[in-house]
Amino acid sequence: MALVLVADDNRGFAELVRALLEDAGHAVLTAYSGLAAIAVVEQNAVDLAVLDVLIPGISGDAVAERLRQLRPGLPLALMTGNGEIFASASGLPVLRKPFTKEELLEVVERLLGRAP
Repeated sequence: MALVLVADDNRGFAELVRALLEDAGHAVLTAYSGLAAIAVVEQNAVDLAVLDVLIPGISGDAVAERLRQLRPGLPLALMTGNGEIFASASGLPVLRKPFTKEELLEVVERLLGRAP
């Protein structure tokens, strides 16, 4: 079981992702802003973070950069509902909303080193 952070300002969506990951056997913490996401990682032994790109306060890309400084090697993925094609300059995996449960779990398991 991994401890996964899900950060998205849309609480309903964050809770949906939480439920999908919990159903797959993971423990999940949620945050609804970029600064809250950073605080969660500072205070918990998070194994993976899934971050919304357009999260309030500080962008998902900026949160990812800060988390890389705090916890080098922490697996990270971004989510975006932006209609435009988003390509992360950071090279992180990007889940495009709406994504399927299978797409989410494939990215999570791959980042955790558990994908076949």
